[in-house]
Amino acid sequence: MTKLDKTKLRIGDDEREEALDALTTHSRQGRLTIDEYGERAEALNEARTQADILALFKDLPEPRPTLAATTPATPLPPAPAQPTTPEPHRGPLGLPTRTDRRPRPTDRFAGTLLGVPVGAAAAAGVSFATGNWLFMFLAPPIAFAADRLSRRGRRG
Repeated sequence: MTKLDKTKLRIGDDEREEALDALTTHSRQGRLTIDEYGERAEALNEARTQADILALFKDLPEPRPTLAATTPATPLPPAPAQPTTPEPHRGPLGLPTRTDRRPRPTDRFAGTLLGVPVGAAAAAGVSFATGNWLFMFLAPPIAFAADRLSRRGRRG
C-alpha cells in the first residue's frame, strides 16, 4: 500500500479563507508589505493543493493555516523566533496613536491660529463698541496674548 502525500490534496474555500486570515495577520504585524500581501493573496486564489498554500508561508512564522487538521507528509521546519515588539496603541479609527509627547512642528502654530481670530474679533468688538477705529491696532497684542494663554493651557 502506498502512502498518500497529503500536500498534494486539493484545497477548498475554507482552507483558502484560513490562509488569507493568516496572511492578513502577518500584514498587520508588518511582516508583509502591501505589495507582498497582494501577490500572496492572488497566488492563494490560484492555489489548488495544500503544497501551493504551504509555499506561501515558507518564510513566515506562526500563524500558519492548519489546512483542515491534516498534517503534511514532510513537516515544515519551525520558523525562526522573531523578536516580539509591542503592538502600537490604536485609536478609535484603528490608527496608531502617539505615545510620545514631543511637540510636533505644527504644534507651534496651533495657538497662533487660534490667537489671530480671537485678537481680530476682540479688537473689532472694542472698535465697534467705542466707535473709534484706532482700537483695531490692538489686534496683534491680543492675538499674542491669546497665543500665550493657549500654550500655557496645553502644557499643563
